[in-house]
Amino acid sequence: MKFRQLLELPFHHFQAKQEKWLYVISCSVFFMIFALVYQPFGLSAEIESGEHTFVQLFALIGFISTVVFIVLCVSQFVLRERFPNTKNDLRYFLKWFLIDIALVVFLSLIVEITFDNDELNSVEAILDELVFDVVMTYFALVFVLLYPVLGTCMYVYLKQLHNDKQQLKTDLDVVTTHYKMVSGNEELIKILDEKGECKLTIPLNNLYAIESKNQYVSIKYKRNDILMEQCIRTRFSKLLDELQDIPGIYKCHRSFAINLFNVLELKTINQKPNVILDEAEALRIPVSKTYLKDVKAQLSKY
Repeated sequence: MKFRQLLELPFHHFQAKQEKWLYVISCSVFFMIFALVYQPFGLSAEIESGEHTFVQLFALIGFISTVVFIVLCVSQFVLRERFPNTKNDLRYFLKWFLIDIALVVFLSLIVEITFDNDELNSVEAILDELVFDVVMTYFALVFVLLYPVLGTCMYVYLKQLHNDKQQLKTDLDVVTTHYKMVSGNEELIKILDEKGECKLTIPLNNLYAIESKNQYVSIKYKRNDILMEQCIRTRFSKLLDELQDIPGIYKCHRSFAINLFNVLELKTINQKPNVILDEAEALRIPVSKTYLKDVKAQLSKY
């Protein structure tokens, strides 16, 4: 793969606010820890010379870390919003990463010139500060902050893979269930009466609804594309308990349960929600407010 093709790869990380905060905080904290442990940029030499105490250097490192934090916040939450890019490729992310480093170095330089202007009393000193120190600091910061950026990218990528895996698993379960239902290979449903005797055996695809009628239940199903109804003496709750392991059967009303696989649409009729189970709307089942939210959620899966 050519380098140009690599830069054109899609890069959808650090788009959400939570991911941006993770990027900002990880870079700021890592810089402080790295500076305290390894003491780069001549910090160790200044400690050994005794010109500055460790407390003063700690305050300096904390100040620079704060500068890094502020600059990254402005860059991620202000500048990137002002200059959006719809492509969101790797080139776009690397460009903003290099801009972030440049802003940190530039702001640090302004602060240093403001408070240490005695040392910049000649053109040579200014050129040395602007050319040599700034360039060296820039590349050093690129190297240092690359570690937290790569670590954050890996964390976000693994988290996204986990979420995608969970979504794929959910989609696969739905597809598998759908395939099983439409293939005609599902087991037959046995409807038992109150004594446990089988009174009706039908494929799940043919079952449309179950209605409670006092001490009886009315089974609404189709046979040879003809809508039929059979009453069986048993309790509604008892029958639903016996069918709880059958996918697609869902209670939508205190007196009704439906087969979600046969629902055509959820429709408001006379200002009341109903599920339509037949193309001619001959079979309409009411949905109570108690179950309406759950029914909508279940229908989105089927």
